[in-house]
Amino acid sequence: MTVATEPTQALARWKQSRHPAGILTVRWVVLLGGVALAFFPTWVRLAQESADGAITAYIFVLPLLAVVAAQGVARRRADELPIHDRQTDNIVGGIFLLISFAVKALWLPRYADQYELSHLDVLAALTFFFGGSILMFGLRPVGRFWSVWLLLIALSPLGYRLVAVGLGGSRLAYASVMVLLAGVAGAIAVGRTARRGWLGFGCTVLTGLLVAEIMLQLSPQIDIVWLQLVPTVGAAAVTGSVFYLVARRGRWEPRRPHRLAAPSAKWSPSSVLVAVAAAVVLFFIPLPDRPELPTVMGPTGSVSTPFAAPAGFSSTGIVEFDWVRAFFGTRATLVRQTMRADEGNSAWDVRARPRTVVVDVLSTTNRASLAVYPESTLYRLSDTRTSRSLPVDLGRGVTGSLYTSVSDALLVTWTKLVFVWQRGEFTQRVTIISVDNHDADAAFPQPMPSMASNLGTAIGTFLRGNAISIDGDPEYKDRELLTSFGKGLVREQWDLTNGSRR
Repeated sequence: MTVATEPTQALARWKQSRHPAGILTVRWVVLLGGVALAFFPTWVRLAQESADGAITAYIFVLPLLAVVAAQGVARRRADELPIHDRQTDNIVGGIFLLISFAVKALWLPRYADQYELSHLDVLAALTFFFGGSILMFGLRPVGRFWSVWLLLIALSPLGYRLVAVGLGGSRLAYASVMVLLAGVAGAIAVGRTARRGWLGFGCTVLTGLLVAEIMLQLSPQIDIVWLQLVPTVGAAAVTGSVFYLVARRGRWEPRRPHRLAAPSAKWSPSSVLVAVAAAVVLFFIPLPDRPELPTVMGPTGSVSTPFAAPAGFSSTGIVEFDWVRAFFGTRATLVRQTMRADEGNSAWDVRARPRTVVVDVLSTTNRASLAVYPESTLYRLSDTRTSRSLPVDLGRGVTGSLYTSVSDALLVTWTKLVFVWQRGEFTQRVTIISVDNHDADAAFPQPMPSMASNLGTAIGTFLRGNAISIDGDPEYKDRELLTSFGKGLVREQWDLTNGSRR
């Protein structure tokens, strides 16, 4: 009997002798390794977008702020009773891993066109991290950091853009949102009392805004990555150091080292296996393809000069929309030109009425923003079904994309021809639109500030699938009209540049 129990007693003594640091290290390695593996394509895509000038680099700053907030909560930790029954932890953690799988495998493909705008895979990664944390450390210890989890959830990529655009969309606006987030992290870290929390928030925000303003004054065109990193981390570090020194003033005796507590949840091999298996499966779920913007060179000349109408058409009106600066940069412009045919054409209208088209020209120096905000996001439409796109050769190496949008609310069909070219430091996206209502008062889609092309359609797509937003049997009624007009428009701009007109 004694011999039979010796291995068991030896194993128990070995478990008790293990240092808490070693136990925590193993669990953190499994958790962080799983997050890195499961969403490795996401981290690569975010790095590529950041290198191209997108604002998504802030996601790499969030873990630093989370660490600042979490260490404050951890230092206020009270002794916890050990958790022996891990069944509840395994169930809840497994549910969140399934949610992560559903978001990446089922929800993300439905919003492939707005992938870089919403980055739902980041939400999936956070869900996986939350579920994995429960599996590794237990539901009760993880729940004690609720304020840190709210901090991470509060600013999704879409939410970050919404708040920053609401503040004007400038570099300072994007930096300010991060500084506010750093203020919340600082308040959580030092907030043993409500007064200390508000004081920590105020000190962090004021310091961060001051640093951001100084950086912009010294270098107005500084990379957005540095505006997101330096003021936030710098302000949090300065605030934390000041609070520490104030708390320690007059007390120069050595501090008693804090004892590192062992995890209250016992080791569960099944939890590790579930987390690792989920990470491997998530790794093989592909992300939407990254849109490749054409690099065709357009005509030289100033982008502020309106387009010349092609032969057979006359320009009848020009409208400029200044709200695009908040989305595409302070130097961005959006101009709508209305052009009407000089004579009717029976091939375009059975009654030979002169057709009208509008040309929306978006010019920006931030090329990466065109991938973040697809052409459809310039228009706030509801109950609209979109067809597949057809390539159209417009000459000069320019290839357009032609598709239709059917409005069930207005009972009209718009046909769009979109192409992109590079003009010096500016990238221009040109959208030519016609409507199947040939009357003079026909309604065209109006450019409007919108973070998503259609919130109602987005909700419907989530609930009912892509079928409600896709026109599976399109009629390209104005294909000949827009093809002829598009070729003439491209040719006319080049002829003006060369000093000749046909």
